Amino acid sequence: MESRAFAQLFPRLYHLTFASNLPGIEQHGLHSANSLADLHAFAPDEREASIVLRRRCIQNLHGISLRDQHAASEKKMKSCLVGITIPDWLTLLNSKIFFFVEKEKALRLAEVYASYSNILLEVDTTALLATHASHITLSRINTGSFIHNPRPRGRSSFIPLDEFVYRKSRDTPAEFTLDAPILNILEIATVHELSPAAT
Repeated sequence: MESRAFAQLFPRLYHLTFASNLPGIEQHGLHSANSLADLHAFAPDEREASIVLRRRCIQNLHGISLRDQHAASEKKMKSCLVGITIPDWLTLLNSKIFFFVEKEKALRLAEVYASYSNILLEVDTTALLATHASHITLSRINTGSFIHNPRPRGRSSFIPLDEFVYRKSRDTPAEFTLDAPILNILEIATVHELSPAAT
């Protein structure tokens, strides 16, 4: 799929993160969890707990809040992963920055974390493609979710943009990912503050 055609179909991309991460984004840009571990020199035990193993709760390390991986379980991962081990799969997921192509799905995820202050980055697709096209992959499934009847998945679940086939709306990708930091993210994105829900 050509970059221009993709941007016409999906002119905005959406990334959800905790509001507490905004100062770090302002200073360093937007990074994957793995890239943040490199940037902040995580100790070996910190890296294993946050990158290689499933995060069972929100982790706060070096001023960074990393989302839990509640929608995964080792049992279901073992039954669904093809040609890749669980630690390698989690490491692969943590090497990527994830975006939704539909705002509604990003807001649905925000509801799961409604007790926290979140920010939604609304990104100009054309501007992002202009600098990061070679680092983009698309997925037809939510690769980190193993709820209900999860579909098989492996490295091939991440399809390079120029190999992705889109014919109709049912081909809308579930995920848009990058495996490189986006240092200028706040120059090409609008920040929406999502206040925590009242309890």
